[in-house]
Amino acid sequence: MANGKIKADTLEHSTAGTVDTQYVVHGSAKAWINIDMINAVTLDSFNSSSITDFGTGQFRDHLTTAFVNANYAVTTSAMDPTKTDNGGTNRTADGTPSNAGQFVMRASAYDNTPNDVPSAAGTANGDLA
Repeated sequence: MANGKIKADTLEHSTAGTVDTQYVVHGSAKAWINIDMINAVTLDSFNSSSITDFGTGQFRDHLTTAFVNANYAVTTSAMDPTKTDNGGTNRTADGTPSNAGQFVMRASAYDNTPNDVPSAAGTANGDLA
């Protein structure tokens, strides 16, 4: 099969207008994941091949397509929706690139005690290899 290219400066949807392709190439998250840490399962994801549970409140997301290097940005969030006050209780969360092909997500209670939570999410932004 021959390899081909489609080149365009803008993309147009039949009812939603247009978007500059630079936004799509440079501005969109290149990977995201939503996991249930309690049951160690991926709830939904993009550009994620698997996860590894390596401790309470600590998971590694393995990417399908790696970044060009480990200098990309990771943003995470965590929530325990089993708590009934206001629909859930936020947890502290952080994420760190491990290398070009994976990033770490951590969740903890406000006293910094690691917690496995039923809803933790992470996004990664940068240049893909």
